[in-house]
Amino acid sequence: MNEAIKAALAEALTAAEEAETAAQAGRFAEARTLLDVAEAGLTAGETRNPALLNRRLKIIRIQASVEALLPAAEVEADAAPVVEAPAQADAEPAQAPETDAAAPVAAPVDEPEVAPVNEPVNAPAPVALPEPAETELPPVAQTDAPAKVRGVAAPHALPDEGWDRVAAALRAQGTDAGAREADAARHGRLQGDAEDARDTWRARVEERFALQARLEVCALRGDYAGANAAWDRLFDVVTAIRSREGAARRRGLPGAAAMRPVYEAANQDSLQVRRWARGVKVDAA
Repeated sequence: MNEAIKAALAEALTAAEEAETAAQAGRFAEARTLLDVAEAGLTAGETRNPALLNRRLKIIRIQASVEALLPAAEVEADAAPVVEAPAQADAEPAQAPETDAAAPVAAPVDEPEVAPVNEPVNAPAPVALPEPAETELPPVAQTDAPAKVRGVAAPHALPDEGWDRVAAALRAQGTDAGAREADAARHGRLQGDAEDARDTWRARVEERFALQARLEVCALRGDYAGANAAWDRLFDVVTAIRSREGAARRRGLPGAAAMRPVYEAANQDSLQVRRWARGVKVDAA
């Protein structure tokens, strides 16, 4: 069984790395296909073996970086023809006075070679293209996306004062540490049951609930290291949920519609923690 899981994870890792290479090279359809292959390998390679968990996390993080690249890259691809057309249109009137006596019919063939020489003003137009594309990246990509170092991802962590603000917000809502600790234990047991049944989707959802409860308990008790450990793992789990939902949606699977609200709820809970950590005021319910 371990050999089969290792083989599935090795295939998923190769597919994820190839998807990253394809996305960076502009081959977006190929990147999406490879993401599906990587997702299938992750599903087949589901395991509770600690020795293999790091490999799964590496694959999930590469998947996230590729999916963050795709929307921005598609915008860049769509924008390219729009900018090139005016550049050629400008080149025609500029060359017309010089090739009047030559051959009007052959002009389109010669224009691309003459335009850059005669009109240096138009040359920067294609060069300026990457600037708008890069300004669209930050809203889509995660905070660790700029690193772009394959296989290396900094752990996600909040400062101690951020966790103090989260704890204050939880107390303002009447959150009880003991009750949340019981929730974490219950969802942990449900996660184990789902993994024993090879239900990987349910296992990730239950793990998400368990981690959310655990980080709240740690924040309330001032355990900053424990809160950051749960927060870092929660990022990977929410990313895995998003990846599974996206793969199901792209394949048109019947359960895709039901998976979307699960991801959105997980994402909203994570965003709420970030807002609390920044000191965003919480309205009393």
